[in-house]
Amino acid sequence: MASRIISIPRMNTVGSFNFFFQNTKRNLLLHQNFIGNQYLALNHGKSRRVISSVTKSDSGSNPHHKSFILENVASKMLNCQEPGAKSSQKFGDASIEGHDNIPFKVVPRQPRVAATASYDIQSLPKSKAELMTLLGPYIKLTKPNLTVLVTLSSICSYALSPLSVSLHELLFLTVGTALCSGAANAINMGREPEFDRKMPRTVGRPVVRGLISPTQAYQFSALSGSVGCIMLWFGVNPIVSGLGFLNIILYSWIYTSLKRVSIINTWVGAIVGAIPPLMGWAASSSLMHPGSWCLAGLLYAWQFPHFNALSHNIAQQYKQAGYVMTAAENPRLNARVALRYSLLMFPLCFGLSYFGVTDWVFPFDSALANGWLTYLAYQFWSQQEKNYKNAKPTADGLALAGVHAKKLFWCSVWQLPAVLILAMLHKKGQWDRLFTYMGLKKSKDARLV
Repeated sequence: MASRIISIPRMNTVGSFNFFFQNTKRNLLLHQNFIGNQYLALNHGKSRRVISSVTKSDSGSNPHHKSFILENVASKMLNCQEPGAKSSQKFGDASIEGHDNIPFKVVPRQPRVAATASYDIQSLPKSKAELMTLLGPYIKLTKPNLTVLVTLSSICSYALSPLSVSLHELLFLTVGTALCSGAANAINMGREPEFDRKMPRTVGRPVVRGLISPTQAYQFSALSGSVGCIMLWFGVNPIVSGLGFLNIILYSWIYTSLKRVSIINTWVGAIVGAIPPLMGWAASSSLMHPGSWCLAGLLYAWQFPHFNALSHNIAQQYKQAGYVMTAAENPRLNARVALRYSLLMFPLCFGLSYFGVTDWVFPFDSALANGWLTYLAYQFWSQQEKNYKNAKPTADGLALAGVHAKKLFWCSVWQLPAVLILAMLHKKGQWDRLFTYMGLKKSKDARLV
């Protein structure tokens, strides 16, 4: 009996294993996530009887328990089964499933790749409506109306610059400026959902409604801001890229933080509006030219009649939401500042002609748009002076001031595009080049033959 048992340990020696492997490797088959050996399967019954005879000789313990464990482990070693193999696989007469004494845990493999692919495919939008539902909140996150205005001011400044322009630079300037503006607005919305929720004007923003989380707003702004600055750096020049990055910091962090601290936030916000014209000018010309600062000053001055008129009729909303605005803290100063910067637009337009950016017709026809704005700003200021000359303003006086503020706001919406378009129409030497091209005027550089 003992001589029959000796043959089993010899199978575990290196020499026996090498001999066994060399003679049976051609019969190895890949079957159901584990390697099954046909030769061992044919001789599995014999080896099982031999192993069982070894375990039966131990009479001091449970014969069935040790027999099963030894048989199970030996079968798994000889068949090279992995722990993640299917539990439905059987060895001889015994099945892995249904036994509590398995010396390791059997965990079925999950088809993760297939499940992920199926989930991604199902989550993709299948129509234009679903696509707009997915992208709509992110578009609103950029404040499209404000972004378009910022981009147009940069494009107009680029067109007014005295040096040559190119379609390549214009394309990169437009897209890069829009992405930087969108990034700044996204950070602004991500930081203020608790305050925006208290104002009817901002309660519909995507972060307030829960369509986008603040973290997603920051991630979107990081992506769009990085792409915008990179496009401006390589497609235009590093100065324009630096100005775009500076504007993101000024608007999303400094201005947004000051809105709850001091009325000086309006002056900081006006600087944010003055930087895009500098970006457009720096794309092709030097910022040492005084004309660039006249354009920047024009956008800076325009911010005050525009925003002060807007904030007047919603001053209490700003105050209840926790914002410190001039319209709520000092209504008389709010109207006075709007009038003051409306008057400043006259000498700034004159400066564009004086420094050779536009011809001398521009100060006169731009004065029509500036005069319209200044007249409405004067009415707004005059009414506020009457209202707060006494201790307490009357309800009729406050209502009339609100009417003047609304007129001033809508005037500012049309006045700025009108002035910028007139400036491009009156760009220095533009009509001479057009008449020369049309053959209506001889070129000054033409030589007599």
